[in-house]
Amino acid sequence: MFWAKREFQAADYAVCQDRLAKLMMADAGRYREYIMVSVKGKSVIDSIVYVGVPDQRLLAVFDGFDHVAEADLPKEIDTLLVAEGSSKEFTNRFKFKHL
Repeated sequence: MFWAKREFQAADYAVCQDRLAKLMMADAGRYREYIMVSVKGKSVIDSIVYVGVPDQRLLAVFDGFDHVAEADLPKEIDTLLVAEGSSKEFTNRFKFKHL
């Protein structure tokens, strides 16, 4: 998988979330490889959103996102935005933070 991240305020990420969902529907056979998660940012309304796709070329549609190596993904996340949450593609990479 190929990964990128970007900081957002409030729910400004929603456009990217919709875009990823549309890509996932168009490539239904690989739906488990479309992932979007977030961790809390510096302030209450900030979040850092990570997007994962099966083909690096797909990252071009996510304006303002910077490439992230798999090793630099957060191990614990706050929010699952798009993913098959029970898939090995998700569970092998992420755990939810416990409050």
